[in-house]
Amino acid sequence: MTATPRTQAEREDVLATLLRLPDAVLAAVASDGVLVPMPASVGIAPQRAMTPPADRATLLDVILPAEAMLVITAWERARSHGVGLATVHGRREPDVALSLTFVDVRDSHGVVVCALDVVASGTPAGDGTAPLAGLEVSRRPRTATVRKTALAVVTEIDERTTRMLGWTAAQMVGQRSSDFVHPDDQERAIATWLELLSRQDSQRVRLRHRRADGTWAWLELENQYVPADDPADAVVVTQMSDVSDEMAAHEALQQQERLLRRLTESLPQGIAQLTPDREVVHSNSRLPVVLGVPAVRTWDDVAAVVDEGARAALDTALSRALGEGVDATLEVAVHTPAGEGRVCAVSLVALGDREGAPGALVCVADVTDSARMREELTAKATFDPLTGCHNRASTMAVLEASLAEGATAVVFVDLDDFKPVNDTLGHDAGDELLVTTAARLAGVLRRDDIVGRIGGDEFLVVSRGVDGDDAAVALGARIRAALAVPAEISAGTVPLQASLGIAWAGPGTDGAVLTKRADQAMYLSKQGHRGEPVLWTQDVAAPAR
Repeated sequence: MTATPRTQAEREDVLATLLRLPDAVLAAVASDGVLVPMPASVGIAPQRAMTPPADRATLLDVILPAEAMLVITAWERARSHGVGLATVHGRREPDVALSLTFVDVRDSHGVVVCALDVVASGTPAGDGTAPLAGLEVSRRPRTATVRKTALAVVTEIDERTTRMLGWTAAQMVGQRSSDFVHPDDQERAIATWLELLSRQDSQRVRLRHRRADGTWAWLELENQYVPADDPADAVVVTQMSDVSDEMAAHEALQQQERLLRRLTESLPQGIAQLTPDREVVHSNSRLPVVLGVPAVRTWDDVAAVVDEGARAALDTALSRALGEGVDATLEVAVHTPAGEGRVCAVSLVALGDREGAPGALVCVADVTDSARMREELTAKATFDPLTGCHNRASTMAVLEASLAEGATAVVFVDLDDFKPVNDTLGHDAGDELLVTTAARLAGVLRRDDIVGRIGGDEFLVVSRGVDGDDAAVALGARIRAALAVPAEISAGTVPLQASLGIAWAGPGTDGAVLTKRADQAMYLSKQGHRGEPVLWTQDVAAPAR
């Protein structure tokens, strides 16, 4: 297609090309889109032209209903530019792709010509015939009329009934209407008929009726009771409407819903669908198991077992999913009614009008084991397994973060005479002494301070927000006092004494530099001031007072 409308000569050339397609089927379409007989002026053999039905029909009755907009767009393009193209599928062979071409030749032939040809040449049809050999308008009447006796015996049908179901008058008249009703619908058909006779009024019911070709049609029947002096002479006039397409769509939707439910039941996660008002539309059987509750009937059943600290975050995330269409994933602690603690990953998926059911999909998975493993790995990567202090790497990371925020003080702690304890009392005694040291250091620190074990018997205390000599020295004094008392271990009482080096700096200082300063001050403490903390200064390290 081009943006410029085709001239009459160009449109005639397109038509000539279509006529040369050996397997194409052509149809004549009037200005209102209705199929009409092919004009003789087009010059094609009758067997190549699509025969229009007795009722008004369009190309939409030939193509799959889902592709109606493709046909309409191509039709509008032909009306405005002379030629319109689309790739579609016929109702007879829906697996075969067809090229559809509209060419507007109303000036010369009075119609728009449509050509349908197979996209992939030589593609066989399902029954072994050429795909277009039996292409025809799938056009049955949508309505028909049948007259019956009070005993539901057919007395008269119109010609539309024959075209709708395929049965002739001779085949239906004299038969009970129930003979044409699907076995699964027989009970409902009889019950509604008896109700009609008792009420002697009009009535609507949907029943499946057998066509002459063995297929079934969903018909909506409007039965109108016509009374007579003798009830036996009463007549029922039935207006039949073919609702097969509607029921097929409804059945397809039900199948999708059944498939969705089967899928949700097979998942290891708990699933719940919520309305915008947080009402539970559906939940699978796994959800109560994951949450450890008897059942999930309302959202409150879910929120009630979520840890109070995480409940606000979950509520906010759900509000955003329902109100703003924002998906979210978060991890929450769950306390089951039985007292069991779990960790659950909650995924919130926003649903909108495109999904046909605004609200949210909630997926809950039990990740307790993986969360515990993650915590254990984090602990191993962060803490010293013997003392519980931060290890060297995590201590330096905390120090760098603290210095990025503000002034920080560090105290380098080195135990005195630790080697003799190991040599004389054994390594178990040495380990006990280290554990005692760590506990005493932790006991004198503020909430945001940490203790790190950065060597065999070396510790580093990191204290945030210390921005002067006096505060740093006071920290060192508290640590000295905590370590001045002998330690009681399994092997007996052993002296506990350490050399302390103090240093502090403002924001922006390198953590390794500050640690080195405290290390230098500690060596001065060890060499000349046993047990006395030493504060590192710019010019010279001097005993702290």
